Amino acid sequence: MHRLLVACTLLMAAGCVGEDVPDYRPLELDYMTSAIFAPSCGAANCHSTFRQPLGYVFDSPEATRRSLIDGALIRFNSTQYDPENPANADLIIWLTQIDPFGAKDSSGNYIGRMPLDAPLPNRDVKLLVEWIQHSSPGAQCNPDVSNGSACTRDGSGRFVVVKCTADWNFDMATAIPCASGCVDGVCTP
Repeated sequence: MHRLLVACTLLMAAGCVGEDVPDYRPLELDYMTSAIFAPSCGAANCHSTFRQPLGYVFDSPEATRRSLIDGALIRFNSTQYDPENPANADLIIWLTQIDPFGAKDSSGNYIGRMPLDAPLPNRDVKLLVEWIQHSSPGAQCNPDVSNGSACTRDGSGRFVVVKCTADWNFDMATAIPCASGCVDGVCTP
């Protein structure tokens, strides 16, 4: 009887992943795509290469990168981007709020929270929030836009213009401070 009780307890504990359990999954775009974006958002009838609603595609790392940056789901040069408050990023708003942005489809119906079929597990949302807090490695900027320049904030919170590397990351060694703000890789007056 004792063995049965111990075995049942171990099985129950193994099946429960609590909210406070540390998450050791990598904060890398390739991992985020294979573990979260592709299976949850990139299905053939959703945001896939085949369908592409609103131009968003999440079935490969390259497509995910373009959707996040070019589709403005993570906007480093926006006042909405705040690494201290990543829940304010459009991506997280789409994943967590019931009526994000009051968006409607072509029939006038509210689109609602994404994914439509079921919410992402809290654990996955928390990982995406942590990824954004760490400046979304692998999806920071598009090197083919704005002459390869991008806007971000430096360690002190100032807007800076940086070069975008071929792997879609900021090259902070090239940072040029802006007096007030930055838009599309150019300091604003």
